[in-house]
Order: sequence, then structure tokens, then C-alpha cells
Amino acid sequence: MKEMTTLAKIIYKRTYARQMNNGKLENWEDTINRVIEGNVGKFRGTKFLEQGEEDKLKKYMRELKAMPAGRGLWFSGTEAQKDIGGLGLNNCAFFSIDHVEKLVITQDYLMLGAGVGVSVEHKYVSLIPKVKSSVEITHKKTNDADFIVPDSREGWCELTRKIMDSYFLTGKGFSYSTVCLRDAGEPIKKFGGKASGALPLIDFVEKVCGILDERAGKHVRPIDIVDIVCAIGEMVVSGNVRRSAIIILGDCWDKEYLKAKRWDLGVIPSQRSKANFSVVCDDIDDVHPLFWETYLNGEPFGIVNLKNMRIYGRMGNKQKDNCEGVNPCGEIPLADGEVCNLQEIFLPNVESEDEFKEIARLMHRWGKRVSTENYHNEITDSIVKKNRRIGTGITGCLQSPLFNPATLDNVYKELEDENIKYSKLLGINPSVRLTTVKPSGTLSILGNVTAGIHPAFSRYYIRRVRFAYNDALVPVLRKAGHTIEPERKMDGTIDYNTVVVDFYCETPEGTPCADEDFDTIKQLEVLKMAQKHWSDNSVSVTVYYKKDEIFKIKEWLKDNLKELKTISFLCHNEHGFDQAPIEAISKEEYEKYTAKLKPVNFEDIVIGEIESMECENGVCPVK
Repeated sequence: MKEMTTLAKIIYKRTYARQMNNGKLENWEDTINRVIEGNVGKFRGTKFLEQGEEDKLKKYMRELKAMPAGRGLWFSGTEAQKDIGGLGLNNCAFFSIDHVEKLVITQDYLMLGAGVGVSVEHKYVSLIPKVKSSVEITHKKTNDADFIVPDSREGWCELTRKIMDSYFLTGKGFSYSTVCLRDAGEPIKKFGGKASGALPLIDFVEKVCGILDERAGKHVRPIDIVDIVCAIGEMVVSGNVRRSAIIILGDCWDKEYLKAKRWDLGVIPSQRSKANFSVVCDDIDDVHPLFWETYLNGEPFGIVNLKNMRIYGRMGNKQKDNCEGVNPCGEIPLADGEVCNLQEIFLPNVESEDEFKEIARLMHRWGKRVSTENYHNEITDSIVKKNRRIGTGITGCLQSPLFNPATLDNVYKELEDENIKYSKLLGINPSVRLTTVKPSGTLSILGNVTAGIHPAFSRYYIRRVRFAYNDALVPVLRKAGHTIEPERKMDGTIDYNTVVVDFYCETPEGTPCADEDFDTIKQLEVLKMAQKHWSDNSVSVTVYYKKDEIFKIKEWLKDNLKELKTISFLCHNEHGFDQAPIEAISKEEYEKYTAKLKPVNFEDIVIGEIESMECENGVCPVK
């Protein structure tokens, strides 16, 4: 079994290891057995599972050559899988917000741990009716409220539904009570994690009512829907008890939307830090000039080329798609209500093209079996059964000789053949898409490889991870010498319920680094190659840039956006983020910081949850 690094062990133990019936925390072999059981268990002894397939899957997971995406590692093989079904195994979903009920479904999916992409393009938001006036919603700590919120995911979502009905349908207010909600820190038995208590829900209601009261008698704007969706995300992650990922897609000419994350325009509402922002655009000349201001004085917006997504599989190969948007990291085009079904291959750990083909074929079959699960929402269940979309991804690309056009083409052909054969055997539709490149932050740490098609951020860097302030591991890491401080939020306030822990990292020799010789244009050319020769979905990437390179980016996009589906950028050092998820340091700083560290006692690591770094840099890269 391949050995994990110290950071990988912490990430694994705190994010994916579950408590077993004997009260002990899983080790990697336990997780492998659980996860594979959840995928192949009901197929064992049937024609749908090849002889030796289960043993091969175990071997490749032990050797850190392949595995499902993070959601599969956490959820597959659990008792909750039987009740919740496929959504727990899929990373993300997408919804066009043309009705306020989509906001309730978005909350439901986020509370189940799935990331959600939403479109707030005017063509959708304009269909929502005007906001009713004089709606009053009040919180009571008694048993005589109009609505007593049940202590469940469904109960929280029903409260949001009632709020939307009041503001957009009936115009009548109501009182609600949280007396039935369990206290903060109590366990969530079925899905895992710990309860956040009532306070995040109460704060959410106040924030949403404030947003809607401002629009009384008027239509909501895209920026209002942005803030409601982000407030949902803020509620879900409050207290560090759950994680969510959100992407917002807006119009490339919407001035209010394009100013949503400008540092130079004043205080940014705290909830907006919970989502990444992109514009829908297929011609760079169509973007408003304010788009480029985000690259100078804010968080840079990404670009989603829906036109190419709907026309092409791998670029140059025409293959129609019914997608309307993307998942939060942008690597999977999705129809309204569809979810992304992801697996990962660690290219530097794969020994040959033949082994690459075998692993890719097996992971495709893994994803196909996930698509046969039931999904609790009818919209999602229907579109999954129609499209059977799969995203078998590759990571550590720039560290592997297998990342070349000829090999990628050969392996893709293997997947095309398997798609037809296995779909016919299962009696289901062939998958409309097969491959992807996702950002792969957490999983790449587990496999000790660079993330997706990214170069390393720097030769030496600080990786920052967020924990709940009362997490049992925090004093262990403090004792070991790690720098720990409370989280500073986007609006300048301090969140003492969350702490930020520094980990000090060194990139292996021979790995390209963004701040050395692998500049912006080289990164962009790698993106083009991966989109043409591997991914028939999309490629998720954060291209690192320096501010003096913005002119080059504009010129390159004029000529090349027609060859892409998604792209995002991050200023390498002058980005304006406080407590950035990753920060370059010098060799001298690295040696100084690591010299003070003491070994972490892994016996002190207990079950818990830390920030999802499923996505590179701790956030989904399509900004």
C-alpha cells in the first residue's frame, strides 16, 4: 500500500474516514472496503461485474492510482446510501433559477453536501414574480408559533419554502419556532457530521427577509438571487459542520453582477465569499469592460462558453448536449437538475498506457453503476437516467509522461468502446459524456500529485486549512507548532468559530511551478490540449496570472475562446485575499517554519470534518 504524506493522512482521517460500529475510526483499508462495497455490492455474482473486477478496484485504490471523487469516498457503502441514494454519491448539481422553488431544492442539495451551480441570467430570473409588500416573518422561542421547524434537513427546507411562498405568492407573514432543533455540536447520525444549532438558520432568515424587503413591490434582480443563494451557502457551512460549493452564472453585460466582488467598491457582503462567479460568454468582445476590473481590483470572474458545451464533446468533435450550465468547478456541463458523477485517475502513479486504459475502463464502469442509483428528486432522477453522464478525470497531469495527445486519444477510444458495451449489458442509455479534468484539490493531496492540469503553485508554499474552533485536532496541531488563528471574513469581521491552520509544503523537483517557468500562456495551451484530446465534458482550471499579463490574456482569449468551454483565473500574488488557501513562501521561510514543527500523533485524530479541498486551493476554480 502506497504511503500518504502527513497532510494527506490528516485530510483523509478528518474528511473521509468514518466511525465504524466498534467505535474506531476507519483506516485506509477499511475505507477501501466500504467504498467498493457500496459500488459493487448489489452487482456481485451477476453478469454486470467482471471476474476479478472487485479485486482490481481494491488494488488500484491501495496503490493510489484511482478512486471515486471525494463524495464517493465519504458516502459510498454507508447506511445512508440506502436511504438517500445517488445524490450522496455525486459531487454537484445545477439549476436555472427561473422559479423560487429552485432555491429550496438548491438548499436541499447543499445540505446533503452536494455543490450546486445556479444560473441567474436575466432570461431565468425575469420569470420570477414581483416581491410582495409588508411581509413580516418573526422568530419565536415558544411552542405556539405558526410553524415549528422540524429537526431535519426537510424541516429547514420547508421553512425556506414558506418564506418564498410569503414573499412571492401569498403576501402573508408568519411566525416560526426553532425549539425542536438540536443543540450545536450534537451528532447527525445518518449522514454524518455535527449539528450547527438554530443560530445559522435564524441569521439566514433575517438576511433573506432583508434582501426581499428591499425589493418589495418590484422584481428581484439577478444580484438579489445571488445573495439569497450565497446566504443559503453561508447557513449550510456555518460553524464548520458542513461544506458546500456554489457557482453563479450571470450575464456578461450585467453591471451590478460584475461589481459583486470588487474590493475597491467598499465592504462586500460576507455571504458572497461562499460562491464563485462566472459569466456566460462565447466571444470575449461581448464582455462589459467591468469584467476586466475584477482582474485588477477584485476576485476575477470566470468564463463559461455554453455554446461550445452544447455543440462539442472533445473540441473539434461535434456531439450535441442538452446542458444549461455547469457544476461549481466548471468541469461538467449539466442540464437543469442534473448531477455530476466523478471518478479520478492519478496519472503519475500509473505505470503504462495499458494500465491507464484498464484503470480508465474500470472507473467508467464504476460511474455507470452510480448512475443506476435512485435519486430522491424526480427532476434529477429523470435527467440522470436520460444522460447517464460520467466524468472520469485525470490528475497530476504535468508530472506524468502519459499526459500526451496520442495516449489520451488512445485511452479515450477505449472508454468509447466500453460505454457502448457496458450500457448495452446494463440495458440503459449510453453515457452522453465520458471524461473530464476536475480541479482535484483533496484527492491530489491524498495521491501526492499536483492538482488536475495545474502546475504547482510555487516551489514552497503554505496550505491553509479551516477547522471548527473547538475541533479536538486544533490543540494537537497547535502543540505540534502549526500557526493557528481565527478566520477573518470578507467583510472584515472575525469568525471565532472557525480557525485557520497553516501547513508548510514543498513541491517535488521536476514539477512545473506557476511562479517559475510555467507562465500564463503555457498554462492556457495545456488547457487547450486537455480539452481537445481528453475531456468531452470540460476542463476545470485556475490559470495563475500576474497583473502585467492581463493584456496577454485578453489577446489570447480573442483567438482561443472558441476552443474552450470553461476557464478561470487567479492573480498569483496580488489577489487581495486574506488568509488565502495557498500562499507562496521562500525556501528560507519554509525551512524556518518546518524547523519548529513536531510530529503529529495520528492516534489523536478523531472523526470530524474540515474544509473541503476537493477543489484546488480550497475553492472551486471557476470564479
